[in-house]
Amino acid sequence: MANDQGRRVFLLNPPSVVEQDLIEALLAAEYEVYLLKDPERARSVFARYPDSIAFIGIDSRFDESGWQRYIRGLLSNKSTGDLRIGVLSYNNDRALAEKYLMEIGAQCGFVALKTGLQESTRIMLRALEANEARGRRRYVRARCAEDRATTFNVNLPSGSATGRVLDISSVGMAARFSSYVDLPAKSVLRDIQLKLHATLVHVDGVILGRREDDAGVFIVLFQYRKGEQKPRHQIRRFIHAALQRQIDSLA
Repeated sequence: MANDQGRRVFLLNPPSVVEQDLIEALLAAEYEVYLLKDPERARSVFARYPDSIAFIGIDSRFDESGWQRYIRGLLSNKSTGDLRIGVLSYNNDRALAEKYLMEIGAQCGFVALKTGLQESTRIMLRALEANEARGRRRYVRARCAEDRATTFNVNLPSGSATGRVLDISSVGMAARFSSYVDLPAKSVLRDIQLKLHATLVHVDGVILGRREDDAGVFIVLFQYRKGEQKPRHQIRRFIHAALQRQIDSLA
């Protein structure tokens, strides 16, 4: 069973032509997605997060036998044996797919990219759902309390106010104002300007309340305008980048 926080989803060596499209599709479905380029470095990442799912692109870096040895090794190694693996390839040879699925034991499928991005994404999402990759968590969240480059400002009836974003998901944030403000639950915040590193996001919000353990922290639910996709997309991209930096920092 996946834990409450779900499973990390890694894309290892995906074909560059579909790399960003696959990431965007998985982010839109609220999966915690990471990109890995180096198969050797990926071994240590998988050993650190063994209860994860990895979709591995087999069309470059190694030859066919090399990738088969690599994936067999991951599945047979004690430190990575719990990893769930899917295969990405433009080779739609049925015999090759059966080898990975039936003989090697790739639990998350063989995704033949020649079928088109929409079908490939559907297969991946179905595999992630079957492997409970979300757990009980509905939205991916980035914790940024230590990141001084995640701030906000908003105009209140009392004047302009600023503060720090402590954590954020595509549905809302926990935030601390720089100075005291009196905002009861259900207060509407118009045009919050989120400064997420180099990205400026404009979004409305409503105060849900304060944290029970810290009354100085407000919980804000974002309110997106009908048909407006850009702010949600920007926030998801920021969350992905923040989480990716954590993986990239691993030795």
